[in-house]
Amino acid sequence: MKKEKIDFLAAGINHMAWFLKLEKDGNDFYPVLKKNFEKPGYYVNEKVRGEVMRHFGYFMTESTGHLSEYMPYFRKNKKALDLYCDEPSFGGESGAYYKYCVMLVEKFNTMDPLSIESTKLGPRSAEYCSHIIEAKETGKIFRLNGNIRNDDYIKNLPDGCCVEVPIYVNRIGLHPSVVGNLPPQCAALNMTNVLVQGLTVEASFTGGPELVMQAVARDPLTFSVLTLDQIRKMVAEMLEAEAGHLPQFDGKTLRPVPAIRVPKNVKCQDVPVDPALAIANRFGKLAKA
Repeated sequence: MKKEKIDFLAAGINHMAWFLKLEKDGNDFYPVLKKNFEKPGYYVNEKVRGEVMRHFGYFMTESTGHLSEYMPYFRKNKKALDLYCDEPSFGGESGAYYKYCVMLVEKFNTMDPLSIESTKLGPRSAEYCSHIIEAKETGKIFRLNGNIRNDDYIKNLPDGCCVEVPIYVNRIGLHPSVVGNLPPQCAALNMTNVLVQGLTVEASFTGGPELVMQAVARDPLTFSVLTLDQIRKMVAEMLEAEAGHLPQFDGKTLRPVPAIRVPKNVKCQDVPVDPALAIANRFGKLAKA
């Protein structure tokens, strides 16, 4: 596939992705967007995305509801939820996907899904598939933002991870664009999820329950709320509940890591002094001198 060098537009991992460069005819529209987001009437529509832009400098296209799941700042406690995730349904409401899926299951347990579909060909949707096929067959160029393996398209994200970059399609095929480096703060935000996804893939291939626990432990929502002991217990329950769908983990369980109880009158063992503590002790002596 041909790589076309472009200026930084956007990119990141699938779902978390896409920090935008807002520019038209050489004019930067970020000052306007940032100014408007300081107004309550604009801010209330997209609190999470607004906060990320206000603190990290770029606007992310992922929805407020989704974005709040990929960072540890917005769903860590009731106060944060009430402040940033107070919009209904996919605007940030907890359990929105679960509730939607339960509704569909209950609905179609008694109804044929095809009964609400028309046999007539409707107007073309905004989905990419038909446009990609048209471009490939007719040569009419179609541009999209697509998820692909990172083969050096985004320089400061790991090769092999899934990234979303500008792509154009013609008769020859799909042509991803080279983005180059993301702004370092944007790359850092993406990396928290890239690493979790990497651990998850490794766990799925190897069938290692410890890797599952370690992946869950690095999830931003999880580590902002739970201790490692709580995470281990939760993952054990999840693996048991989903055992029928996870054959690679058959017969495998998480090793127990029971909590260590420290008596009030415990005597510390004589061990080599940690260099950091030695330095701290030196500072203490200097402070008293």
